[in-house]
Amino acid sequence: MGACSSKAQHQTRDPEPREQQAAQEQKSTGPSGAPNDAPAPAEAERKMSGSSATAPKGEMPTASTGTPEQQQQQQQQQQQQQQQQQQEQQQHPEHQASEKPQQHGEEQQQERKPSQQQQNEEAAAPHKHGGERKVQKAIKQQEDTQAEDARLLGHLEKREKTPSDLSLIRDSLSTNLVCSSLNDAEVEALANAVEFFTFKKGDVVTKQGESGSYFFIVHSGEFEVIVNDKVVNKILTGQAFGEISLIHNSARTATIKTLSEDAALWGVQRQVFRETLKQLSSRNFAENRQFLASVKFFEMLTEAQKNVITNALVVQSFQPGQAIVKEGEKGDVLYILKSGKALVSIKNKEVRVLQRGEYFGERALLYDEPRSATITAEEPTVCVSIGRDLLDRVLGNLQHVLFRNIMLEALQQSKVFASFPTEQLSRLIGSVVVKDYPENYIILDRENRTRASASALFSAQGVRFFFVLEGEVSVFAYKDKSSSSSSSSSSSSSSSSSSSSSSAEGEMELHLIDTLKRGQAFGDEYVLSPNKPFAHCVKSNGPTKLALLTASALTATLGGQDIDETLDYNNKLAITKKMYIFRYLSEQQTQTLIKAFKTVRYTQGESIIREGEIGSRFFIIKLGEVVILKGEKRVRTLGRHDYFGERALLHDERRSATVAANSPEVDLWVVDKDVFLQIVKGPMLTHLEERIRMQDTKVEFKDLDVVRVVGRGRV
Repeated sequence: MGACSSKAQHQTRDPEPREQQAAQEQKSTGPSGAPNDAPAPAEAERKMSGSSATAPKGEMPTASTGTPEQQQQQQQQQQQQQQQQQQEQQQHPEHQASEKPQQHGEEQQQERKPSQQQQNEEAAAPHKHGGERKVQKAIKQQEDTQAEDARLLGHLEKREKTPSDLSLIRDSLSTNLVCSSLNDAEVEALANAVEFFTFKKGDVVTKQGESGSYFFIVHSGEFEVIVNDKVVNKILTGQAFGEISLIHNSARTATIKTLSEDAALWGVQRQVFRETLKQLSSRNFAENRQFLASVKFFEMLTEAQKNVITNALVVQSFQPGQAIVKEGEKGDVLYILKSGKALVSIKNKEVRVLQRGEYFGERALLYDEPRSATITAEEPTVCVSIGRDLLDRVLGNLQHVLFRNIMLEALQQSKVFASFPTEQLSRLIGSVVVKDYPENYIILDRENRTRASASALFSAQGVRFFFVLEGEVSVFAYKDKSSSSSSSSSSSSSSSSSSSSSSAEGEMELHLIDTLKRGQAFGDEYVLSPNKPFAHCVKSNGPTKLALLTASALTATLGGQDIDETLDYNNKLAITKKMYIFRYLSEQQTQTLIKAFKTVRYTQGESIIREGEIGSRFFIIKLGEVVILKGEKRVRTLGRHDYFGERALLHDERRSATVAANSPEVDLWVVDKDVFLQIVKGPMLTHLEERIRMQDTKVEFKDLDVVRVVGRGRV
């Protein structure tokens, strides 16, 4: 039965010539036509694999032969074998059932093999093409570099550097944006490595789009800068160029052509130039690493990623009025402002001012488009820059990282989410839904008017909060038409454009309340009130990309906790971490302390603590305002998230002032001394007592010791 099954499978998968089948039949019955003895298991396996199924080389396989009596006997034996097999099948049907699907499955698998292979090839295609693109880019870059080398080779001349030559080179390096931070040894290394090139009028030094192989300093003559076939600048004696392509491993941004009849350049090769800058980067590593830690753009990166980027940072200095990037230029570099201020201008119109830690140039990297604005230094300004290739290697999907940072900054500026720890914000960001919308599209409307074309996600779970990642949206509020019928003409004009969007009942109309641009967010009120229906209308003013945070995503991120409970905990955590008395508690101690806080309420005029009484409780103001009184004298007031009474947790001393509620209702978080001492014990308690003693401002003259006399005088 096994041999039959094997044979059937073999025929289905790969039909053999009729002659070969006959040869197999002959071998199965033996030369005389009588059946062979049953083979040993190993031999049976070899036979099932077809290793002995072919005729010897040079012989034609033939059908079985013999006398008519022998043929008749052979047929009878075959019939007996078939009958025996049928009986076995009837006695053991489970064998047949288990074998047939196997045959069928193997047949199907064999039939599907070409299409499966095709699917595998298709699945691998993106990776294959991505790898091919990288290889092609590397090959092109190498070819471009070789092209620049070959072009410059004909202009290379041997020349001994004179003292005036070295002076010109040093002065040029000291005023160059990139090289100005080099030390004397590094400047000397570059000065010794430069080579001399001579050019005639019209000679091309660099070509836009090619990879660069040299950094240049003009020895004599003039050179013109050509971008997209348009002359944009001139380079004169003592000026340098070509560093950007070498630093960031990017293409030349301009063509440089000789303008003078005779001109000359000093040039240093890519490898020498990059090695020198690496030394500078290593020297400034600690400072740049500390700066990088303060930049929100890199907040979510790992320590290893931050170290890699720090090693590759290029520091550039700019003088007031000097352009850092120009509108319309090709951009392959991301800039971050390390110090100073920079002005952003679009079409000669001032838009905003950039401060320390802000970045620019990301759009050119994201969309491979020209610079969208001109950035000019307003005062002595230092920037660090990172090239496209490094960002791609370290960050992977640059757009993903940029969008995460946009959302993180928006959340940290939100009244609701500002107190959330970074890891919680990261989980929230990971739960958003990102969607693209065309111009003039009603993205969100009142919850009972959700667009039919919108995802069921929005109608079923409800959008609570959203971020603008790209583009611009207008946010409208619904107002009762009857209450606004007597409004001013300006109100009428603002609602006229949206009259077609008023409710079907005709009783409500839209009023523009805000216009949100990239990096802005909306929805604090809906996060604080999870059951409140979305009551605004949001419309795109152009192609727009939003990140939407739904109620279900919020619930999942908060672990099923109520938003008020989470905000309550986060506020307590943020406050306790700022307080000197709690700053050195462990994370577990801090969590236990926060859980021990109780909420108490006082009404206006009610005393919370009284001057002269022994204190045993510590207070944090959750809501409302309190007034501090010394006798009958009003000293000052305290508001939300201020605290008082902390000394009572460690010292048995009388209260130095009275604190009373100064608003209709005051809600306080309170912790008792007994509870605090159960949480904080031993050396930590001693340390806290010492810390609070250092904060003591009630020092009398008798508490002072004479250290030394610093001088004497006469009255």
